[in-house]
Amino acid sequence: MTTQPLPLLHARELPTTGEELRAAASTVNALIAELPAAPSAPDLIRLRQVLAPDHYEPAGPQEAASLEEAFSEHDAFFGVARAHGTADLFLRALLIAEIDTALDLARTATSLSPAECSALVSGGSALLGRRRARDGSGDLVRPPEVRTALPADEHTAQQRWRSGHRLVFTHLQAITVTCGCAVHARTAAGQSAYLEDTVLFCTTAALAMRHAADFSPELYVRSIRPSMTPPHVGAGFSGLQTRDHHYLVQSLDSLGTRLLPDVVAGTTYRKFEEALGRLYAAHVHVCRRFGGDTNASLRMEASKEDSGTTGAERARQYAGLRLRKLGGRRPAA
Repeated sequence: MTTQPLPLLHARELPTTGEELRAAASTVNALIAELPAAPSAPDLIRLRQVLAPDHYEPAGPQEAASLEEAFSEHDAFFGVARAHGTADLFLRALLIAEIDTALDLARTATSLSPAECSALVSGGSALLGRRRARDGSGDLVRPPEVRTALPADEHTAQQRWRSGHRLVFTHLQAITVTCGCAVHARTAAGQSAYLEDTVLFCTTAALAMRHAADFSPELYVRSIRPSMTPPHVGAGFSGLQTRDHHYLVQSLDSLGTRLLPDVVAGTTYRKFEEALGRLYAAHVHVCRRFGGDTNASLRMEASKEDSGTTGAERARQYAGLRLRKLGGRRPAA
């Protein structure tokens, strides 16, 4: 797996309309037009090489100093470089993160089912307009045969923790993008179609969280958690430093008021709410898997908070607040 940072388009520069997204997809499809679907490791590596930008312009600070410092620390830990550029860079990063995940699955097994593994790496294909077959044969990136022995050493667990989070970040960006496209669509049918894409990426982001944490709790205690404490990072290292989630929350905050009333009252919006709930439930699952039912989070420890609240319970509280706010946008039945 590459040790180079993944260039992620800065969230302020993500495409926000269907026209921008289609233009980006056209650019990427032209770039990879001569390449076959990538079911084998050599194919995946070749596809990754073609998609990786030859160069990119680093995105400068765009937030208040304290917020930018927190975001940048989080990016650096997980191997992300924020880039300024055109919208196709968003799709390139999404596909590269999915390729890295497929390569990870080729080396090290997973507890996810074959269907879940296929969904985990197929989001980019959907945004490129490639028709997805039931057996996944239409996807650009396809996972290898799934095995069942989880990572057993610290190095492999660290790789999965970091690359899995990069996949989460790209899929959070995809949620933000498809929400923006839904808002700017002019018809109820167009808005609902983009919301269906949003449901897809809420589902895959939840799977990506589970994948990132798919190793033993003992390895987390021995290797992962210590790497997220001083002197490696500042005290109180936290998922609240996730830049892409910060922007996602902002896009969700106004979503219901910007969609057509019939869409907000319809079944697709309810499917979206349910999928978003599963996404936040996946975060709680990771907290619980690694001791969050009995222990405080790193952020809570650093603040010396003594409220009797565990890390998992705090994650549930945050999720509840966001979901209630979103649900409040829907008209009463």
